[in-house]
Amino acid sequence: MAFSDWFFDTVDRLRSDPSPKNVEIALRKLWAGLLGRFVPDQQEEQVIWNEDWDILVILDGCRADAMQEITQMDAYEPLFSGKKLETRWSVGGTSSEWIKKTFNENYSDEIENTAYVTGNPYTDQIQYDEFPEFAHFGISPTEHDIRTVLPRKLTDYAIDTWRNRDELGVDRMIIHYMQPHAPFRSRPEWFREFKGTKKFGSKVWWRLCDGTVSEDDFWSAYLDNLEWIMEEISILSVSLEGTIALTADHGNAKGESGVYGHPKGVPVSAVREVPWINLEGIDTKKYVPEYDVSDIDGHNGMPARESQLEALGYK
Repeated sequence: MAFSDWFFDTVDRLRSDPSPKNVEIALRKLWAGLLGRFVPDQQEEQVIWNEDWDILVILDGCRADAMQEITQMDAYEPLFSGKKLETRWSVGGTSSEWIKKTFNENYSDEIENTAYVTGNPYTDQIQYDEFPEFAHFGISPTEHDIRTVLPRKLTDYAIDTWRNRDELGVDRMIIHYMQPHAPFRSRPEWFREFKGTKKFGSKVWWRLCDGTVSEDDFWSAYLDNLEWIMEEISILSVSLEGTIALTADHGNAKGESGVYGHPKGVPVSAVREVPWINLEGIDTKKYVPEYDVSDIDGHNGMPARESQLEALGYK
């Protein structure tokens, strides 16, 4: 966040509610900006193209310790048994940063052989027509009383794409899910409460900061959103042949170094250190994907960023 953005955001915030908690939030945002500007990165940034994978699964906003907790759950023992969880240092603290640094002219040779199936709204800032196959899925209603990008749509389209990769000219594929990013399916009331307020999605992190939302409740909801995606990973693991790598574009801070959420450029490990774990996928041919082409608002066209950002709470 630029200083001018911080200043006007703070003025708006304190005009509407000049409470001590909003003063604290403003100071924490300023601190996050100073960290990003004056504290250098301490790690070598991950270049995904240099890693060994056939299918790369991006879990949007996934903390490394959250993935660690998931891999130790009995329910996912068959999926992760014998697999080693590592970490990498992301190229950015936001999806926008990650996308800009991952999909640019420096990696044109890699991009022209890679399919990209995504639910992230910031893909409208890249040359999507350079991919041999590109599909963006937008926001839709869900059975959980929230509006978000349904992960099953990405799963089904990706499976169909990979099974037809030879005719599409595809050697690799990236699937960019929006979970565990908010909104959380287990706590839809949080997002109804904040709807209509400025950047209501990020308010969940600030409510964690001021204690309105307890850390236990927050962590449970965040993990549940990650488990939502584990359902999809289980399907991918028996429907895609090849090495499947799970990672994230960035993490999220819940108070580490005074930071909440995932501010741009912040060199804080909770934001920048992301999980990395490899699975070996097989295709049993038992799973039959189903999807509607009309759901793909970015297929040979631009993703609808503004409406999606609004639904996710950034507008």
